[in-house]
Amino acid sequence: MGNDERLRILKMLEEKKISADEAARLLDAMKTADDEHKNRFLKVLVWKADSDKAKVNVTLPLSIVKWGLKMAPEHAKAKIADADIDLKVVQEALEKGMTGKIVEVEDDEKGEHVEVWLE
Repeated sequence: MGNDERLRILKMLEEKKISADEAARLLDAMKTADDEHKNRFLKVLVWKADSDKAKVNVTLPLSIVKWGLKMAPEHAKAKIADADIDLKVVQEALEKGMTGKIVEVEDDEKGEHVEVWLE
């Protein structure tokens, strides 16, 4: 939501054209509209080093990802950390509504390339 819209709502409140309750509802509705434009999916791609085609291509709704980050057992979080994926970076990206590639990992031992995207 832009500052202009916020200021317009606050100006209408100040001029008593709308009530405080109406202003709060308008601000909440605008925030919800903004949230809908943020990223909605997390995409994970895994390639073998010698291939152009991803062997894993998973797209998950962010609501499931956020729930999974909260509910993941510590041993699962440790395995993710062992793969050089910083869950704090992922969580921050989710909260800020970022889009694009947020994680890229090369696993030389397995000959794999992993990318995590927010769309």
